[in-house]
Amino acid sequence: MLDTIERTLPVTIRLTIVAVIFEIIIGLTAGVLAGIRRNSYFDNLVLVSTTVIVSIPILVLAFLAQLTFGLKLGWFPIAGTREGWYSYVLPGLVLASGSLAYVARLTRTSIAENMRADYVRTAKAKGLPRSRIIVRHTLRNSLIPVVTFIGADIGALLGGAIVTETVFNLPGIGREVFDSIQAQEGAVVVGIVTLMVFFFIFFNLVVDVLYAVLDPRIRYD
Repeated sequence: MLDTIERTLPVTIRLTIVAVIFEIIIGLTAGVLAGIRRNSYFDNLVLVSTTVIVSIPILVLAFLAQLTFGLKLGWFPIAGTREGWYSYVLPGLVLASGSLAYVARLTRTSIAENMRADYVRTAKAKGLPRSRIIVRHTLRNSLIPVVTFIGADIGALLGGAIVTETVFNLPGIGREVFDSIQAQEGAVVVGIVTLMVFFFIFFNLVVDVLYAVLDPRIRYD
């Protein structure tokens, strides 16, 4: 079992890293821009596109991504890990699609609410630049629920890559769970699931520590 985890876990970790990068960059950027431009064309575009992404099953999304970006356009490899990190771009984007949609909507809502807060109006009244108000005041407080979601989602991504790894033929830990269930190898399944639970708890602990960084009012004894 340890040999199996040692062989498959690095693949899933690489896939998760790529997915989290997409989740943070695309999700946060879209959410911030939509939040500070509420009811604009871009805001409506983010709301509609994220709703569409969430409503599509990841299995369908994976096949559509393979067909469009892999076979027709030829931009990305559609199976295996022969291209190194480049092989993880397309499956990482597919794996992160639902999460980045939630991050975008959560960031947008949080930014929009904080933009109407009293401390933001006070900062505007003092004549502070808009960029400083957004980055230093609004964004920092708005990131607390987003960080909570991303921290919990990292553990979920590590254990929830079964469909993505199977479709893209990645020899990761998610696919190994699927194969072990089919082969009725209970010890392997229990060992991998236990490891995933550990990762989930660890990243939730990291999130709790980050709260104090984002909000100075939070202190830990």
